[in-house]
Amino acid sequence: MVGALLVLFIIPFTNTSKVKNTYSRPIFKVFYWLFVIDFIILAWVGYIPITSTSIFIGQLATVYYFLFFIVVIPAVGHLENVLFELKIFKK
Repeated sequence: MVGALLVLFIIPFTNTSKVKNTYSRPIFKVFYWLFVIDFIILAWVGYIPITSTSIFIGQLATVYYFLFFIVVIPAVGHLENVLFELKIFKK
């Protein structure tokens, strides 16, 4: 549980996007909604009885939770920076 909260403190350091407004970041929006779905799945898994399937689903959802903050945010930021510089996206 401590790791789930501590990972929130690294967001300012891992956000590599030049555009800080999430309304102008179309790729980030997709991953954000996947994160919201992941959060709902984690809450559901915490509610249902423990089975081998629920443990597996919980492990997958937990991996995405941490990957979102550690890998997805920086990678999407770099990708969107390139796309903004190539004028594929507008700021």
